[in-house]
Amino acid sequence: MSKCCCKYAKWFPHNWLCLRGLYFLFLGLFYLAFCYAIYQAVVIFRHPTITGAEMWAMVAYYVFSDLALAVGFLTVAKILKVLRKIKQAVAPCCCSTQEAPAAQEETK
Repeated sequence: MSKCCCKYAKWFPHNWLCLRGLYFLFLGLFYLAFCYAIYQAVVIFRHPTITGAEMWAMVAYYVFSDLALAVGFLTVAKILKVLRKIKQAVAPCCCSTQEAPAAQEETK
């Protein structure tokens, strides 16, 4: 966990992994949901007893709902990536400013 200025902020999930870690978590969830949607499509199309309108209804319900979930995960991942870039540009972490003078003193 990162060092934080607030007494209780270290227990919030965004401090466990930082924005970069949460970005990679949601990116991984996107790929997991996308691969599962492909797996479901293959299983539905190869099933011998499902044909016609029933097959397309199952594809519309199961596969498209998984793809919508995957797009949602990707959207959250991209938002976290942008928030991380904005945070780095506007307000660097107060912990990194405390570490910077200590690093400068060591180099002298």
